[in-house]
Amino acid sequence: MRWDCGLSGVTMDSAKEKLRKELEEELKLSTDELRSHAWYHGCLPREEAESLLAEDGDFLIRDSGSSRGDYVLSCRWRGETLHFKIIRVVLRPRLGYSRTLFQFEQDQFDNVPALVRFYVGNRKPVSETSGAVVSQPVNRAVPLRWLQERYGASHQPQLDGQEPAKGDAAPARRLSLRGLTVGEVSPEGNLLRTKDRSGSHPTGLDQLGRRPSLYTAQSDGNLPTGSPEAPAGTQERGELPPLSPVFRTGSDPVLRPTAPRCLEPEGGVALSGSEGQLHSKAPPKPLRAPSLLLGDASPEQLSTYCELVPKAPAGRRSHVARLHTDEKWRGRARATDTAFGFLEDEAVPLPQLRRREEEERGGFVRPLLETASSFQPHSFHSLLLPPDNKPLEPSALKRLKEIFGQQDCRTMALHVLYMDCLVGRITGVSQEQQRAMGVSSGLELITLPHGHQLRLDLLERHHLIALGIAVDILGCTGAVAERAATLHKIIQLAMELKGSAGDLFALSAVMKSLQLPQITRLDETWRKLRQSHTESAIAFEKDLKPFMKRLNRGEELSSPREVAVPHLLPLISLMEGEQLWDDHEESCDLLLRTLESARCIATSAGAYKATAEAKLQGFRATPELLEAFQTEFALRLFWGSKAAAGAQAGRYKKFDTILTVLSQKLEPAGKPEP
Repeated sequence: MRWDCGLSGVTMDSAKEKLRKELEEELKLSTDELRSHAWYHGCLPREEAESLLAEDGDFLIRDSGSSRGDYVLSCRWRGETLHFKIIRVVLRPRLGYSRTLFQFEQDQFDNVPALVRFYVGNRKPVSETSGAVVSQPVNRAVPLRWLQERYGASHQPQLDGQEPAKGDAAPARRLSLRGLTVGEVSPEGNLLRTKDRSGSHPTGLDQLGRRPSLYTAQSDGNLPTGSPEAPAGTQERGELPPLSPVFRTGSDPVLRPTAPRCLEPEGGVALSGSEGQLHSKAPPKPLRAPSLLLGDASPEQLSTYCELVPKAPAGRRSHVARLHTDEKWRGRARATDTAFGFLEDEAVPLPQLRRREEEERGGFVRPLLETASSFQPHSFHSLLLPPDNKPLEPSALKRLKEIFGQQDCRTMALHVLYMDCLVGRITGVSQEQQRAMGVSSGLELITLPHGHQLRLDLLERHHLIALGIAVDILGCTGAVAERAATLHKIIQLAMELKGSAGDLFALSAVMKSLQLPQITRLDETWRKLRQSHTESAIAFEKDLKPFMKRLNRGEELSSPREVAVPHLLPLISLMEGEQLWDDHEESCDLLLRTLESARCIATSAGAYKATAEAKLQGFRATPELLEAFQTEFALRLFWGSKAAAGAQAGRYKKFDTILTVLSQKLEPAGKPEP
């Protein structure tokens, strides 16, 4: 007799160990698979589920008993047990496949675990009517196969499109549960305790101090026939055997409140009871959810599940709604074209029509992707150039000399700052421009992918400022003293841009010009500068050049309280794919500092704007001087009215040749400055 009892104990211990290992393997599956989560209870009956829900916020997911293939959220809220059948949305685009999404009332997800993570992590009510919030999962302590055999379901539902477990397909491997109680399956402690701490709960069960449930006998009638009574210590929720120390769960990482990854239908939408995520063939005709169509539901169905009222998420529309909106705006566009006699290619583009509709709705407006430069030289009306000017128009160059000679360097620096702020969209940005950009400042836009065109415009302006300075120096065909005086004034302008104006963008353009090979080779001019304007020569060598070197290396931090336009050239050049540095050991450090500078510029855009407005307070522009620093004016001055809009590479190459010729004429025997 004692030998029989000992053999029975060994057999039961072996069965319990196999069940424990089977559960561990089940929970190690991918987190996207429903069976890998302990709060999924498979074919657990409704009555059993209600008996496990004790406190407000308790919840579990189970298979629907009345609609095969669907899932039900059972939860406890305000002392009442509620059951919500999860709505299955099947998308059927015209590409020969379908896609299944899951939702309660608003947000849609690829799978049930993602749906649960969102609602538990964000503590969002399952429905507006009930206000039920789920926060504490009730976890199972046995594998799904055990539940399937215990409750005698006629079929095992597929789990989010997953294949049945290997154990289900091989009856020889199944364990006999005859003579075992649930308490004897797990008499030593909490089988899911490690699981809870590793991520079964979206907010961490170990912090809440709650215990997962057992399928314990609520009464002796719940135990299998002929089984001994469960030990007293297992009659309460939470006493489950521990896992092995090497057990890694399938719910890692820990679930946390995150923004939903909502998906919008890309084709027709139907509510379906069919199973699966993506199929090569279209699924069968969908069944209508009884919780939606109350008029077609029987009284039994109405009393079975709580009502869910699906609706579009706030600020979002379905694909079908967008198609209707597009067609509406196309109709308006056709009517407008007919009324005013517009040609087909003059009709308003559909993206702009859609943006108008979104603006009317007051919701999110997608940024506008700019494809054309903001510089339009053909439509530019000049005060200094004739309508059909030639490159380097002599009369315009002469007038520019007079204008620059009449103005002091501080005034010119403020005019340059004013134009740079407009081109860089730092000041004077309207609400319409902000909606089109998706941000409030050009300093933010240049760090974003759709800021490509603005970066190109800034690079164009930067190069044209440098060319303008070079033309001003090389255009002095008189005595060397005249060129030295011009060089002196340009250095003074650079000092004002660095100091009073705080325009480091323009400063870098001026310094670029002074270091062009056509300028540095003018030995006589530089020698005369050191003789006649010693302070400027020292400032250039000892102040400006080291300062620019530190800026280019990211070692000089510009304070938004003092600088209106930061040093943008390394950032915009890097983002447009230019090679800024040679391959050496400091390249990574330079790249890192450039990216850190970009982050600071974007986050401090408001401060730069405030500084620019303070520096320009009381500023009164001189029309002709302001035009001299406009990019459209430079385009027409350098290449003429006909070639101003030509290809950039060709224009730059041609003008570089012109500068070289002018430099050679001024000092034929000159050598580059060391």
